[in-house]
Amino acid sequence: MIRHIVCLRIPAFGIALARISDISLRNRPVAIAPVHTSRARVQELSHEALQEGIEPGMRVELARQLCPGLRLVPPDSSRMRVGHDELEHTILPFAPAWESIRPGSLFVDLTGTVRLLGPPIDTAARIGRELLHRQGLNGVIGLAGNKLVSQLAATTLERPPQVLSIQPGSEQPFLAPLPATLLPDLCRMQLSGRLEDLNLRTLGSIAAVPLAHLELVLGRPARLLHKWALGIDPSPVRPPVEQSSVERSLALDPDEVDDQLLWGRLYELLEHLCAALRQQRRVCRRMILAIRYSDHLEHVARQVLPRSTCWEADLQPLLMRLFTHSFRRRVRLQRMTLRVDHLEPFVEQLSLFEKSESVALSTHHRLSTALDRIRGKFGRQAISWGRSWR
Repeated sequence: MIRHIVCLRIPAFGIALARISDISLRNRPVAIAPVHTSRARVQELSHEALQEGIEPGMRVELARQLCPGLRLVPPDSSRMRVGHDELEHTILPFAPAWESIRPGSLFVDLTGTVRLLGPPIDTAARIGRELLHRQGLNGVIGLAGNKLVSQLAATTLERPPQVLSIQPGSEQPFLAPLPATLLPDLCRMQLSGRLEDLNLRTLGSIAAVPLAHLELVLGRPARLLHKWALGIDPSPVRPPVEQSSVERSLALDPDEVDDQLLWGRLYELLEHLCAALRQQRRVCRRMILAIRYSDHLEHVARQVLPRSTCWEADLQPLLMRLFTHSFRRRVRLQRMTLRVDHLEPFVEQLSLFEKSESVALSTHHRLSTALDRIRGKFGRQAISWGRSWR
């Protein structure tokens, strides 16, 4: 069966959400950046700001010199999370399976929906119209036979609303002129520098090299990279309950160095992760904490859990140990990312004899379940721990 995979992307998602609530930001240069520090760097840019010569990662002071009319909007992770949840809710009537990539971007698997919904290109266009009608967001859509090609198709589109469909068999001609740096996992594989040294700057040049020669210089990643350059990607669209990890991230505005406040905000991330695991009826076996300092130095720490769990009471002491081990420099933090993986189905074994420890633990479990219900009914901000605020 021919697969039909849609990649839906909202360019500059944070700015698009800000423009919905503040119409004065529309049709003018806008940047997402912390507004309370002189060392801030631009995180996200509107199309108008890009035309003024501003680039992501540029210092705010320099950006203002290049574009005096630049409007700054502070990062808002809660608004991004709510906006992405609404985006997922919008595509539910069209999507037997969908997978989030990042806030404002997701894959939709339309395979097997032709008889029910019509041609995939028409369904993709209807998704775009529904998104504009319900949320006021314009997106770009790539449609292809696999996730990689559809994502690259959406990446090449600059201004919404646009739809680009890559027909089966035309993947390689489409990919050939694209720069290799567009591959989503290239940085993680740490191959950018080696490909530059080998003058393999486009996907077409990589596809033209025999696989045996690539393996001599790149090693094990060569086979996967060669398949990508040919437009081959058999990976399925994984719904949330099948994804191999769950991750939550928090951008700090302004950058922060207070241990107690940082721990409070980190505990909020832990609550979000545990609530997501309980909703999916899964438990984790490993926890990963990544912190990014204001000077762009990053530190990653990992902890294998003694037993699989989805409860804050079990993970809190281990997370505190990770945080204490990671946050050693007296430099402000810019971002914290918490991820859990090695996920397993949730299986609960009841105790035959109650002990004081198990009674105390079940109390923590009941409290977490009660908080999940309150927040599910009234929103995440309905109840918060005092330690997460100044």
